[in-house]
Amino acid sequence: MCAAIFLASAALLFMFADRAFAQSGAELEATIRAAVLSDPRSAEMTEADVDAIVSVLVTEAIEHDVSAEDITWRPEVPAPWSETADQPGAACSYGALLCALNDAFGFSDSFLLIPLLLAITSAILLFVIGSILLHHHGHHAFAGNLRREE
Repeated sequence: MCAAIFLASAALLFMFADRAFAQSGAELEATIRAAVLSDPRSAEMTEADVDAIVSVLVTEAIEHDVSAEDITWRPEVPAPWSETADQPGAACSYGALLCALNDAFGFSDSFLLIPLLLAITSAILLFVIGSILLHHHGHHAFAGNLRREE
């Protein structure tokens, strides 16, 4: 009984996977064809040349697991700092130094919890390392020797 259910579900999976692949292949071909035809140099080519180029590119795209969304994807360009710095609360509602540090560490959001936690944990780490060194060496930078000599 379990084997029959497994075989039936595997057969359905292969049927639907093939159908989904055919749809994505057609979408990929349409995307590549649109990209090729958007090039001004394609006006000089015949329809057979365009079909040949599209079929080769579709084959390469399938081999490299490139989808139609990968081809049409465009990165979002963030607003320049000069535009967002003057708007209160738009980019960063804290001081300019904290916002600059936030930007420098790659945290582009105005949510400063992560950079503040990083600063607090670094201060704690420096305190712990200093305490270990002070305990190990017994000499303070300002107070001098902390060990009693008898």
